[in-house]
Amino acid sequence: MGNTVNQKKEIYWINALKALCMIFVYFGHSELYYGACIEPINWFRLTFNTNAFFFVSGYLLFWKQLTPPRISADIHQFTSKNGGLRKSLGNILFRMVIPSIIFAVLVFFPKNLLRGDAIIIKDFVYDTIGGTTFWFTSALVLAEIILLTLLMTRRKSIWFYVPFCFAFSVFGLYLATNNINLVSGTSSFPWQYKQALISMCYIAAGGLYWRYEKSIRMILQKWVLVVLTLALVAVVILWHDKMEFVTSLCRINILGYFVTLWATVLLIELCRAIPEIKTLSFIGQNTMGYYFLSGAVPNLLAVVALKFISGIHWWVLLLLWVLNLLVATVFVKIMNRWLPWLFDLRILSKKQ
Repeated sequence: MGNTVNQKKEIYWINALKALCMIFVYFGHSELYYGACIEPINWFRLTFNTNAFFFVSGYLLFWKQLTPPRISADIHQFTSKNGGLRKSLGNILFRMVIPSIIFAVLVFFPKNLLRGDAIIIKDFVYDTIGGTTFWFTSALVLAEIILLTLLMTRRKSIWFYVPFCFAFSVFGLYLATNNINLVSGTSSFPWQYKQALISMCYIAAGGLYWRYEKSIRMILQKWVLVVLTLALVAVVILWHDKMEFVTSLCRINILGYFVTLWATVLLIELCRAIPEIKTLSFIGQNTMGYYFLSGAVPNLLAVVALKFISGIHWWVLLLLWVLNLLVATVFVKIMNRWLPWLFDLRILSKKQ
């Protein structure tokens, strides 16, 4: 019974963390589409936001692959039909790649119509098969494939993987800084490869947090957390204009990276401390659904809202932010009830 409780608690803090990050993704998209901005909120939300998703992905990937029984599998077992590699690649394909393409197709034509853009076949291919519509899932797909490729070495120490992850991250920053593109004229095709490379530093950090989690948590006593939180607030207020940590735009510097990790660890402790909230659990369990709607819903509601509201004040922005989340929740529940295969085509084969 004790192990079951602990597992549920572990799952809850991860879901709560993902939920809080997704809620603030909607805030950022609300600002974008409504043409309003609340800078102090942005100073703090950018310290974790999408980077925390990569952090958690690294935590989970290393946890699954470097603990029994998968850690004991040799290369033949790892790559076998029922091995960890094929299972992980199957999840990547069916839970991220295919849903990303499906939703990219669904939003392509309405998006272009709302913007008044022409329908161009090349743009359609780039946005759908090329993975340029949803930057985060595209980057996460490539990042996880890179890590799985490294795991084929079957090394058991996380310290074998960390240097490679940081090397990939530096290489990604080099490509972005020098505007080096694999395909002329676009920096994000195919599948947001620069963001994927850069995100490897957060994948590595998540793995290190998993490896030394008990030691880190022993250090983070309540008074330490209070001091670190106050210090973080001071650092963000004083030096927010000197930090870069926007993975989507390929802009990260050393100060921004460490502040991001700092904020993410504090957010994790917050999520561990708060009691389970069903709304956060639901959002955390359905982050992909919310993410695929995070552009379409604010965009659509903005078209309607801006016809009736001449100026978006801060309090109006906050109300519209909540409205976006409510509308997205309705759509996610409808899809979960009637179209669950949108998030994993394997559900269709199970029903047969």
